[in-house]
Order: sequence, then structure tokens, then C-alpha cells
Amino acid sequence: MQLFWLEFKKIFSWKLLLLLGVVNFLLFNLLLSFHLEHFPNGRPQTDVFAIEQKLIPLYGAEISEEELQEIKSMYEDRVKIADELVANDPEAEELNLANYEDLVAYNDAQEGLSEYFDQLLYGKGEQILWELQGWEGLIENYEFQADSLAAQVAQNTGAQKEYFQNRIDNEVYSFYSDTVTMNFKDYKTNMAIIIWINVAILLSLVYFRDTRAKLVPLQYSSQHGRNVYRTKWWASLAATTTLVVTLVAVYMALYWTNGTASHLQLPLSSFGWYDHWYDMTFLQYMLLSIGLIVLFAFGVAVLSLSLSTIAPNAVVLIGTQILLFFVMIAGVSTYLIRDMILLWNAPLLTPLATSLFVVVIIVLAWLIWKREIKRDFMN
Repeated sequence: MQLFWLEFKKIFSWKLLLLLGVVNFLLFNLLLSFHLEHFPNGRPQTDVFAIEQKLIPLYGAEISEEELQEIKSMYEDRVKIADELVANDPEAEELNLANYEDLVAYNDAQEGLSEYFDQLLYGKGEQILWELQGWEGLIENYEFQADSLAAQVAQNTGAQKEYFQNRIDNEVYSFYSDTVTMNFKDYKTNMAIIIWINVAILLSLVYFRDTRAKLVPLQYSSQHGRNVYRTKWWASLAATTTLVVTLVAVYMALYWTNGTASHLQLPLSSFGWYDHWYDMTFLQYMLLSIGLIVLFAFGVAVLSLSLSTIAPNAVVLIGTQILLFFVMIAGVSTYLIRDMILLWNAPLLTPLATSLFVVVIIVLAWLIWKREIKRDFMN
């Protein structure tokens, strides 16, 4: 146990901690800060998000016909404000505009009308006009949901067609936008990349450092013998656990500042635009995403330890790490993290690919351990 703690503390040297601090600062500002500072991103997404935060506590995930009428009534109340804006504007009177309906039905060919609309949209009528666009988008998408699903049934075959038909049969219609889920998809993908890079930096030199210093024969001839290798391995996995838990806690705490708690209990089917194979809640989707990120982080740990063990020199170590991260970023982060249960991927892609990844990692670890037990230093 004493050797374990010595190895654990050696992994978390102050130089490495400083390096990880710099790396996280740079990668956070490069990959994550945008999704926090610019959420919701633009108009009318900002207005849609605000409307959803108001409606979710009142109506939840499923909207009945009676509730839809109440929502339309709320919308009409907001339209009255825009009517007053137009009615009290002398410039609108010159353009023969009496109310908001006249404004949105404008003809581009009428001189000055397009400019006036833009002036209102980005000037004195900015808030209410953007907000009304948000209301209209939500209501119109919901009202045409049945037709949209029917079109999907006609266009698709196999499991996708069955999915859309089941939604029609069970009257599962989405009212809310994907403003929140799209933001989280981007955030979790970049968070995964940052965490995996941290793990690779943490463990890449664990064995390579001793091999380069020619300490391995001395370690294996000590009192602990070849158990030194296993001890380093377990200390590395413990260090990985500490690092990954810390980073997940920090980055998810930062994500919490986006104010998306209002959407956590909504099922994925209540969000528009994207469809998923499994109709879990947004909270369950977040937990599954974090679980997969952590699982693949341990996979990166095993791969990094393996490369650190067998790499003959720094050039090979760096080259293989680059190849590893090309696969992790281009493949794993895209298909198994961002789009992990997306309807347009094969339904078994995520479970099969993840299971295969786990099997490969276990076999690789076993082969590396076996190699070290039988390794001959006499030649």
C-alpha cells in the first residue's frame, strides 16, 4: 500500500498539475466557454428558451388541446403589445400598417416596408417582435406535428418508420424546441474531448519515464518484483478516477449555470428537431452521457498506459497518441457521445460499439500484463 501511495503521488507531481491547469484553461476557453457565454445562442432562441421556462412548470411535457388554447391566449396577449407598438408609430401609419398582423404580412415589393420591419426588429420593437417569433415557432411546429410525423413514415423504412408510426399511434407530439438539447450535445462532446486529453497527459509517461531511465530491471529485481508494474497500474487508474471525477464535477457545475434545470424532467420526445431511439428524460440522457464519457476516459487511460509501456521512444509515443486521439475525436466523440442514441444512427451502434471497445480494452490490458510478467531483461 505504501508503494501504491508513492506511485499515486508521483503521478500527481506539481509540474504535471500545473500543466493540466494550463491545458484546461486553454481548452475551456477554446471549446467550452462559447456554449456557456452564448446560450441561448442568438434570437429568437433566447426568447424560445424564456418561453419554455415559463410554460414547462405550467404544462409539463404533454400539451392537450385545451392547454394549447391557453398557450395561444398567452400569445395573443403578447400580440396586443405589438399591435399598440405599430398603432402608435407614425411611420407605420405612413406605410398603412394598422397592427402586428399587417406588419408580418408585409410585401417586400412595397417601398420602405422591409426597412421598417428590420428597424422594428433590431430597434425599438426588438424584444416583443423576437418574442412573438418564438411563440409562433413553438405553436406552429406543434400544430403541424402530426403531418410531419406522417411525412416521416412515408419517407422512411424499417425501424425508423416503425418509430414514427408508434409516435403517431400513441399521439406522442413534441412541443418544445431543441435549444437546450443541442447546447448540451455540443457541450458534452467538447467536455469529453477535454477530459480524455487530460487523462492521456496524466498517464502517458507513467511507464515510459522509467523505461527511458532504465529503471525497470531494477524495479523488477526489488522486493516487490514485478508487482511494481501492477501497483503502478492500479495507482494510475486511481489517479484517473480522481482526475475524471474532479473534471466532470467542475465542468457540469459550470454547465448548470445555463439554467436548464427547468428541462431536466422532460422526455426526449417532447423536444423537436431531433429524434432518439430511447425516450428517456433529459436528466437520464445527461447521466448516460456522463457515464459514457467516464467509461471512455478509462479506455483512454488503459490505452495510454499500454502505449507508455511498449513505446520505444518519445517519437513513437507521441505519434501513437495522435492517432489515438484522431480516432477518439473523429469517431467516438461524434457517434458514441454526441449522437449516441440518435435515430439516424443504427439502433445497436452505441451498445455494440461500446461493448466492443470495453472488450478490446480488457484484452489489451491482459496482454500487456502478461507481457510484463514474462518479459526477459537478460537479452
